[in-house]
Amino acid sequence: QNPDGSCHSTPALRSFEYYYLSSFIEGRSNQYTQSINQYRNISTMEDNAGSAALAAESTGLDKRRLNTWALLCLFSTLSLVAHETDDQNMKRGENIWITTCAALSLAFSALSCIAHVGNSAMSSLFVGTILEGIVALLLVGLWAGALPIIMDPSNGLAQMYVGKNRDEAESADYQATVSNANLYFTSWGSGVCALVVLAMYVRERLGGSGGMGMGYTSKWYLLMLASVIVVIESMRFKSQVCSLDGGTEEVTCSRNTYGLATGIVGLVVSFLISLFSSLGKDSALITTVAGFVMAVLYTLCAGLLTFENGPATYVGNHYFSAWAGFFISFAVFGSVLKEFLGVGGGGGTSSAAAGESGDVEMDRI
Repeated sequence: QNPDGSCHSTPALRSFEYYYLSSFIEGRSNQYTQSINQYRNISTMEDNAGSAALAAESTGLDKRRLNTWALLCLFSTLSLVAHETDDQNMKRGENIWITTCAALSLAFSALSCIAHVGNSAMSSLFVGTILEGIVALLLVGLWAGALPIIMDPSNGLAQMYVGKNRDEAESADYQATVSNANLYFTSWGSGVCALVVLAMYVRERLGGSGGMGMGYTSKWYLLMLASVIVVIESMRFKSQVCSLDGGTEEVTCSRNTYGLATGIVGLVVSFLISLFSSLGKDSALITTVAGFVMAVLYTLCAGLLTFENGPATYVGNHYFSAWAGFFISFAVFGSVLKEFLGVGGGGGTSSAAAGESGDVEMDRI
């Protein structure tokens, strides 16, 4: 210490201070480097976990599509056999069209199954690519063209008209009923499987990983299909039965008109909701209201169409589509109501997702 009270540094003290300061800086640097490495390791682990989750989800979607392709192959085979062994396929042009549709469906679905099973170049060119979407869309178009011919009661293939004796009743009360059960159910099975495959592909390609899930989206697609059938059968009944003198009673035609209106509303609503659901942009509030409205409409529709004086008291397309709309609309309403109220596993998942991202929460409003 100097006489004035200040301290002076000796060479030894300065050396010690330099050594201590260097050690302190080096220690801090090592700690910083370790922190950076730990952060990088954690980020790498999170990225690997995210990639593994995406890969698992993609594998699950591919597996579900494989199962649906296999069912389509089975139903196509059975429908082809059922049609070729039917003694009612007298019209040559319609016979060729239905046979061609079933054969193409069988061929394309078999090739799709092979592509999904193997790990060859065919798999990389087909699975999840635009080619798979084109094939699915083509098959939906084929069955959309074949089903009206197969189900037309005037053709007598899968359905036929039955009625009362005019000598015993004021009206014949004509209604369509199933005449070839094998062709009827396998043709519908093929059409539904083709539609489900297309729905799965569209949702995956559009990146609809948000929203309420593939099962929920498929229900809206099925409700749309049921609504289409209700519309077609109601229009057919109106033109082929209600237009006939004494074809059926007036109250039956009035109930048929309500079924037609319900089918049109169901078609529009289910198309819009399924589209937004495929995009992962479905709103829980809107879909809850839509599900409730469709449940009410189809409750009245099933009651008016399938009970006394209804146009669908016989087992056929009209009967099945009315009850399918009833059950699917309630299934949709129950699913979205639980999601909206946060009840069950779906609600917990949504809450967890909302905590991670504000964007997901906005999709639920």
